[in-house]
Amino acid sequence: MRLERTLPAMTAIAVLMLTLTACGGNSPAEAPGESSSAGSSGIPVQTVALPLASPVLKPGPSAAAESEKIQGSGTYVGQMDTHSVEIVTEEGPTAFELGAGTADAPEGLEMDDPVVFTYVEKIVGKDPVVIQRVLSSLAKAD
Repeated sequence: MRLERTLPAMTAIAVLMLTLTACGGNSPAEAPGESSSAGSSGIPVQTVALPLASPVLKPGPSAAAESEKIQGSGTYVGQMDTHSVEIVTEEGPTAFELGAGTADAPEGLEMDDPVVFTYVEKIVGKDPVVIQRVLSSLAKAD
């Protein structure tokens, strides 16, 4: 009976000790190729941080282009959710967010209706590649 309780307790203590010794330490590990702050001569080494070069950005819509209205036409596919619609354009199926004044526009449209629309492109976050298209008008084509 005593052995049945002692063996699991000793195993748990051994695992705990291994975990603590693996995670513990007095100094951080050095990366390969790095020397300690006090070199072999005992002289402290001073490091200088250099500024990073800015990454090359792909051209995308600028702030001026964000306010520029773009007109387009296509085939209405349907409403994706309460604030987005899908329209097949020359580029293929494209998602558009319903902007101010366009929330009720999908109610008058049927699937495969030809539509004309006006939208603006907005950059999402700091990534110029991610673009959000926001509709300012959406109507059935004549």
